[in-house]
Amino acid sequence: MTGMANALSMKHKFFHWPLEFPDVFEQGGFDVVLGNPPWERIKLQQQEFFANRDATIANAPNAAARNALIKALPQTNPQLFKEYEQALHTADCTGKFLRESGRYLLTAVGDINTYSVFAEIASSLVNKKGRTGIIVPTGIATDDSNKAFFGAMVESNRLVSLFDFENREKIFKDVDSRYKFCLLTLAGSDIGQQKARFGFFLTRVEHLQDDRRIFSLSREDFLRLNPNTKTCPVFRTRVDAGLTTKIYRRVPVLINENTGENPWGVKFATMFHMSNDSHLFRTRQQLEAEGFRLWGNKMKRGNEVWLPLYKAKMIWHYDHRYGT
Repeated sequence: MTGMANALSMKHKFFHWPLEFPDVFEQGGFDVVLGNPPWERIKLQQQEFFANRDATIANAPNAAARNALIKALPQTNPQLFKEYEQALHTADCTGKFLRESGRYLLTAVGDINTYSVFAEIASSLVNKKGRTGIIVPTGIATDDSNKAFFGAMVESNRLVSLFDFENREKIFKDVDSRYKFCLLTLAGSDIGQQKARFGFFLTRVEHLQDDRRIFSLSREDFLRLNPNTKTCPVFRTRVDAGLTTKIYRRVPVLINENTGENPWGVKFATMFHMSNDSHLFRTRQQLEAEGFRLWGNKMKRGNEVWLPLYKAKMIWHYDHRYGT
């Protein structure tokens, strides 16, 4: 049993902070934690998994077609199917551990990403007067799955600063130019940071010294601007932030989920989800093969009519043909 435990420990690289640094944690934790944690989704991504293994599966036109090809793997490529099953098992076990271990109460939700759980770990490793500084995707402050963590940092006055960068000027050479990441700084629980500093859409380090881009928000500002999500509002300039906070002091949010107020009478609904509902869609070629013919912008066969599906990216406010 001991041998098996040691083998698993070596394979999965178990690491227990208090055991590795007992003297540090006797003093309450580290004074400073700095890091650039991995940015990877725990859930197995089919396209990524098959990209270098089976191009046909990876390049399938939609999720339904891809799943059909995977389902046939036990007959067409049993070894690849075995590898896929093992990868699924590993991802599922990792997700189960993160969700049920009790260690990641704020970030082990939704579609878990490693940067989120590392951010929570980093925030817990410092002592009451320590500081944490990490480079993570800006989603740590704006994504719904991270709202519990970010909201906790705001409400406990631990958020010191968040500076969001776009990689258009290749600060990170191997990262896509459209990718957004941030410098996140957190304080220990005893510091009591009353206001946090922010900057968004920065593209170079020098922008951190540009007073027009950098602004501050208090805990009260967050509760006023985003009372439901508790995520971070995004502003390009100090003027934008100042104007918006003034507006929200005078005008209520559309719906306050905490109080149930809906002064604007707003309702929300979802029509189609491109992945989950992909089995409902047909291409023109598929419909023509079934005897349908183009009729205007519809496909028709007798009394049966299929309507065109428009994605939001195909439409602009003032041009209905924007994406065509």
